[in-house]
Amino acid sequence: MIISARPYPNFKELSSNGDGSGVDKMSFYPLGRAALLSGLVALGLKKGDSVIIPAYMCDSTIRPLKAYGFNLVFIDIEKDLSLSVDKLKKVIVESQIKALLVVHYFGLTQNIDKVVDICHEYGIKVVEDTSHSLLSQFMRNRSSIKGDIEIFSMRKSLPVIDGGALRINNNCYQSAVASNSSCVSMISDVKYLILRLFEKIATGLGVNIYGRLMNDIKTKLRSKANNEDCNLDVKSCQASWQLRKYLSNEKYLQDSRKAIVSNFNQLSLALQKLEFRLLVGSVDKGVIPQACVVYDYKGGLVDYLRLKGIGAWRWPDEEMPDEVIQHADVYPNTIFFDKKLVLIPIHQSLGVKQIDYIIQVLSRW
Repeated sequence: MIISARPYPNFKELSSNGDGSGVDKMSFYPLGRAALLSGLVALGLKKGDSVIIPAYMCDSTIRPLKAYGFNLVFIDIEKDLSLSVDKLKKVIVESQIKALLVVHYFGLTQNIDKVVDICHEYGIKVVEDTSHSLLSQFMRNRSSIKGDIEIFSMRKSLPVIDGGALRINNNCYQSAVASNSSCVSMISDVKYLILRLFEKIATGLGVNIYGRLMNDIKTKLRSKANNEDCNLDVKSCQASWQLRKYLSNEKYLQDSRKAIVSNFNQLSLALQKLEFRLLVGSVDKGVIPQACVVYDYKGGLVDYLRLKGIGAWRWPDEEMPDEVIQHADVYPNTIFFDKKLVLIPIHQSLGVKQIDYIIQVLSRW
């Protein structure tokens, strides 16, 4: 059995009519990194301004910010993935900070009230990075949103090729510059659908797309794409046809939430009985985890799972920022999480049989 790392397109839902708007008051971009850059510009930041970035971050996300001319100030995260209020104050006092990026890792919504209060006290804008947390954050009550803006990367939660999005939560800030062009061409949109269909057929036939050879090829292609992609265009665009379909279908979104939580509960309960240590063993109502996250203290778990056809991964793995790697002693928690956390898929395309297979494989680890 092959377990995909990401959900498959749902052809039934793509052919149905949506029953909700889903896209109100949002600006869309091909990727989340473009939404982040556009959001900072919308907040009034200029080239040369300093932005606090959690060290536990994917380099491809922040590369456009560096290319644009922002000064990035890294700060280590705490052992619960939060930002230390004391460390934050120290950085604010020492540097002329204009904005802070705070991340809701792996779909696990954090309480950032104190962080936001401190930043606003100093006139610092707060960007909530919900790239891992679409299904936790997207439909929440707007009164619960504390940051000045939110950015999304919906392709991490939905089977789409695009999905960068920006939501501005304060009417005092200017709207993102809009464009009537599509984020991706219809040809690219359909091509994605066909490629994912072939992937589903291949995995159904038992082809391990996570074997060493396939993994090496995908890593090289991803690295090449990341090196070439440093889009500094801050104009928004029109979401792809597929993304609009999913976001306007409340039933699909709700069914996805239920399936993911059910998969998480089934897997996390079994892994705790197998004496695996989990990042979190349970989630609160309304929190939709991106993956079941386990600690791998002896190393090799990702390779083991992928050889067994399970699309597990580490994050950010090969995309850790160079500034962090070169000063590993300054960011010990970030380095620890990067090396020890393993993310196991629990997305909405998986069912009881697939989760049972993951449990069986892990029981032999």
